[in-house]
Amino acid sequence: MWEIIRASTIGTSHIKSGTLCQDSCYADVICTADGQEYLVVVVSDGAGSAKEGGQGAELTCETAISSISTSLEKESADIFTEQSAVTWIENIRNVISDKAKANDLAVRDFACTFLGAVIGSSQSLFFQIGDGAVMLSVNDVQGVVFWPESGEYANMTYFVTDQDALSNLRIQISNMSFEEIAVFTDGIQRLALSFEQQCPHPPFFDPMFAVLRKQSPELCDDLSEQLRQFLESPAVNERTDDDKTLVLATRLTA
Repeated sequence: MWEIIRASTIGTSHIKSGTLCQDSCYADVICTADGQEYLVVVVSDGAGSAKEGGQGAELTCETAISSISTSLEKESADIFTEQSAVTWIENIRNVISDKAKANDLAVRDFACTFLGAVIGSSQSLFFQIGDGAVMLSVNDVQGVVFWPESGEYANMTYFVTDQDALSNLRIQISNMSFEEIAVFTDGIQRLALSFEQQCPHPPFFDPMFAVLRKQSPELCDDLSEQLRQFLESPAVNERTDDDKTLVLATRLTA
């Protein structure tokens, strides 16, 4: 149903400071017992100022996938409601809170952003707290679901761990059928988006999607490795020193 590639790479600033990559991501097609297939993509970026931001991002993605999978098994197409996204966020916050208590840490030590999508055959649910973006393509027209919460040069954003996280949760439900999706963290925002026009930057996405469309599904692992190498290349690192995550998926045609 979908061809998917993904990669998370450490930023040069983290290499210099001796810290690990704080981005985390997951993307796959989940098949339910009733035979329905859903593309699920989640991405999280640990806050650089948070002691355990990277672990927070991992916990967020792991908990999100578990929660979404459970929702799909129980409710299938009925998950396309705002309450579904709220429930997933609450589950993430509970897991992080338990982890913080068990390690005598503050919840804010696990601060991270969260964004992603669940795409079915005729409905989709998009959600986001903080920066990064979800880009969608229909009939060669590209758009951003939510514009990143921080500006081009701003250093502040919202996190799943914030006390008012649910107030900053943005949710979009659509009945359109999307052909392609890209989800990415703020590390590549300035490359992937045109901030002047507040839209995707086609020269960034078009070459990658052109290659992905022609690739057979069994070779997507090789493409994921090529994507990782691209995100680690000098051409990219000259533009951003932050961790970088990019997930690309294109719907298979008959």
